[in-house]
Amino acid sequence: MSKEKSGIWKSEAARKERKERLARQKDSSKQKKSIRGYNLAGRVIGIIVAIAIIFSLAVWLLFSTGLMQRWVTAVTIGDTKLSVADVNTVFGLQSINPQRWNLGNVFTDAGQELLETELSFSGEGLDNYRDFVAKSAINEWKTAVAIYEEGQRNGFTMSEEDQKRVEGSIEQFKISIEQEATKNNISVPVLMKSTYGPGSRLEELEKYLKMSFYVEAYLTDYSQSIKITDADIQEAYEENKDPYDMVAYREIEFVAEFPKQTDEKTQESIENHTKAQAEKMKQDLEAGEDFFAAAKNYISNAETKKRLETEPESFEHKFRGMSNITNSELKDWLFDDARKEGDIAVIESTAAATVLPDSNVNPEPADQANVDKYKSFMVVEFDSRSPQNVKPYSTRHILFSADQGEVVSDAKLKGQAEVVLAEYERGEKTEESFAELAKKHSKDANAEQGGLYEKISLGQFVEEYESWALDPSRKKGDVGLVKTIHGYHLIYYIGSEGEEVWKEAVGKKILDTRIEEWHKNLTKNIKYKEHSLGKNMVGKTGILRLIFG
Repeated sequence: MSKEKSGIWKSEAARKERKERLARQKDSSKQKKSIRGYNLAGRVIGIIVAIAIIFSLAVWLLFSTGLMQRWVTAVTIGDTKLSVADVNTVFGLQSINPQRWNLGNVFTDAGQELLETELSFSGEGLDNYRDFVAKSAINEWKTAVAIYEEGQRNGFTMSEEDQKRVEGSIEQFKISIEQEATKNNISVPVLMKSTYGPGSRLEELEKYLKMSFYVEAYLTDYSQSIKITDADIQEAYEENKDPYDMVAYREIEFVAEFPKQTDEKTQESIENHTKAQAEKMKQDLEAGEDFFAAAKNYISNAETKKRLETEPESFEHKFRGMSNITNSELKDWLFDDARKEGDIAVIESTAAATVLPDSNVNPEPADQANVDKYKSFMVVEFDSRSPQNVKPYSTRHILFSADQGEVVSDAKLKGQAEVVLAEYERGEKTEESFAELAKKHSKDANAEQGGLYEKISLGQFVEEYESWALDPSRKKGDVGLVKTIHGYHLIYYIGSEGEEVWKEAVGKKILDTRIEEWHKNLTKNIKYKEHSLGKNMVGKTGILRLIFG
């Protein structure tokens, strides 16, 4: 068969096959059949699924990499737009701060579960800790932005010195983050994400820190512009004297000690007898008897009797402000407006207290009935009340105390102090020579600084130390030996300076009040808008939490 003929047959066969295929695609009316429905639907579904997968991957990438948190605005405060990452940065800072919420790294799985814990206290619109911290973080931003924008409007700029301090602080903060990451064998981005949330970078931290330092500088500048006159101070003092006054008095405690498991009748008898002794002392004082002589006549406790002989100054209290007196009944009596010099009272404790046989051991609940119980009756003789007209003072001291776990007698500690005092007396008797002795002998933490404490304000030190230093007769170079609960203190008096405590305290109160009013007005009047999508993302990780809450 020739090649030509074979080619014709093949072409005819192809044409025939094509005609048959076309015929099958036509219906009875000789029109072309439509494509089958299930093929079209399948293609549409396939396209939709593909788009959904691509969209999901895109969303996942946006959220997991933090791009979404940096792009989406959570709140607008004034003229400042804050992204979710911005708010999360402060959210994280507050969460890890022991002085705030102390929740740790809340952008971990464990931290997220913790944030979902329901609040044990009520709060409008606050269902869990996440809501609570989010509100706090936004409020912190609101305060910062309000003051920042006010400073900008008034043309305030930070000094070069402050700018350098800011740059140094931010650099130190970055170094601390890098060190923390290295310590935990993780990268900085991983640490940032677990602490401050997805999308939070060093840039967000730097933005907040720079604004915070600016706010601090502007607040300082603004506070210095507030003028407070002596008349302002006197008027505020007259309106409320109690927090700025101090009292002097003598006080001794009569204790009604009950043996263990004493019956109520016996307890009452002991209480009545103890109270009667206190009342007798009061009567003697009213008749003109000396406080210490009267106390010795009626006190029965052996330890208290010994202190009356060896440490009579421990029953005299001077320079005591309201914050230094813990007993509420005593405080109320001493600061009563009707109180006058020479007033005497017996003040009863409000409830029975407990004294343990071993003060270092706490009783189990079942053993509470076996501890010693007592009521006390304080005999108090009022001396004086005045404004806190003392000034901050400076001293050096050498502390003699037992090491932790060491038992040293009082006499031995006192002897050690007296030996060093004698060494000082034999020497040059200067502040410098005292400082050298402090470095050599003091058990206090500031021994390396020569025992120096500067500008000590009223109430900062224990009463015995304070009473010695604030004695009106005290002068520079005075040296004294004082016993306190910490041990024996050899003290060198340097001097006092500055404003009287009451004036400084009242002035600070006025200043704080005026700044608070100014700040409230700023935050009240600043524009504020929440953006629902971004606001809902604050404090969250994971797509499900971010999208559905």
